[in-house]
Amino acid sequence: MEKGSPPPAEVPMHEQEKQGGKCCGGCCDYRRAVIVLCIISLVFSVIGIINPSLNQAYQDQEYPELEQIVKDHSTNLLIMGIVHIIMTVIALVGAVIFNFFMVAIYVFWSILNLIISIVLQQQMVGELLDWVEKQTDDASWSASNQDELESSFNTYMIMNYVITAILTLLWVYPSVFLSVEIKKGIMTKETYPREEMSCCCVSKRG
Repeated sequence: MEKGSPPPAEVPMHEQEKQGGKCCGGCCDYRRAVIVLCIISLVFSVIGIINPSLNQAYQDQEYPELEQIVKDHSTNLLIMGIVHIIMTVIALVGAVIFNFFMVAIYVFWSILNLIISIVLQQQMVGELLDWVEKQTDDASWSASNQDELESSFNTYMIMNYVITAILTLLWVYPSVFLSVEIKKGIMTKETYPREEMSCCCVSKRG
């Protein structure tokens, strides 16, 4: 630069090259992805809690033990649902205000929620199988029938756990990357004009 020439003008933040990642290979930035996913999660979680058909306990007085098993499981689901809503709201607010801890705690909760859900489901399956065994004391129901039923249940539940785990990881991965970007200072209130990105809602950068 020649002596006496004016210093180079600082490049506006929105014109600078994006430093953070892109969710799903270019769909949007991680902050936008977390906000959208949190809103979707809240909608379905609230519907699941307020919809009576999803929470109605088994009402057959002929099988009081079965009714109690289903009631206990429904109570556990309700508690988990309420906690999930609280954690999702925390993550949503954290994404909006660029708070690392509020987003990171949602990541931790998602993993914990997966583990607790698997434990509770396995417990319910065990109780249901025990109940079936008590009810089938006739000669036509042998031990091999019970073993076959348990094997079928376990196979189905293992497949269900694997699919649930994969979906949970896919659902939470934007929160992981957002928390990392916030922690590194890549994604902040000041830098968001540079990091903002969407395939449909934000004009493409040159």
